[in-house]
Amino acid sequence: MPERPAYIIVIGAGKVGFYLSRHLLEGGYEVALIEKDPARAALVAAQLGSCASLVGDGDEMAFLATSGIERADVVAAVTGEDEDNLIACQLAKRQFRVPRTIARVNNPRNVQLFHQLGVDVAVSATELILGVIESGLATHGDVLQIPMGGSKAALVRVTVPVGQAVGRQASEIADLAAERLLLIVRNGREIPPETPLEAGDQIVLFTQRPASDFMLEVPELLSPAAR
Repeated sequence: MPERPAYIIVIGAGKVGFYLSRHLLEGGYEVALIEKDPARAALVAAQLGSCASLVGDGDEMAFLATSGIERADVVAAVTGEDEDNLIACQLAKRQFRVPRTIARVNNPRNVQLFHQLGVDVAVSATELILGVIESGLATHGDVLQIPMGGSKAALVRVTVPVGQAVGRQASEIADLAAERLLLIVRNGREIPPETPLEAGDQIVLFTQRPASDFMLEVPELLSPAAR
């Protein structure tokens, strides 16, 4: 008798949940995607086909009990709310004895807390990107660079110095506006890209230009007409 595919429950049908579910389905797994917004759940269900789309709150025990969670091999909570992800994983682990729980952590400061409270794997995209950048980098003062294999592109992290960049949005600085901005981190937490910059903020971008172009000591500011 052939071995059954692993049953994985994904909580949260945003971009992360959608693409995660799609890749799991392509890998031959059985997937149930839980989303509390009925319209979003219906849209995702129409695109994913064989994925079971369930409408409800993934952090409520009564609802989880209807999802077949007692036979789940993995529960991955990937909503945009850390509290919801933590509760969902705790319920899965403690109430339903799910072997493995994975949580998306939006604030990297919460990673250790998630581990302490029993989540098997806590994943912070901000922490991962910064960790990759900080391992084996070329260093140019307050700018760090890691090349991407097989291409001229690189990930660059810029630490905003005291100077003209402070108080302005990244989009108002010509050297940054022309690049693909991935995230801005302040005090260990991702902030919206339109937030005025402060000294010490860390800007992560994807570029084909050398790191030395992004020192920002004397930033070239965009004129109002060019914004």
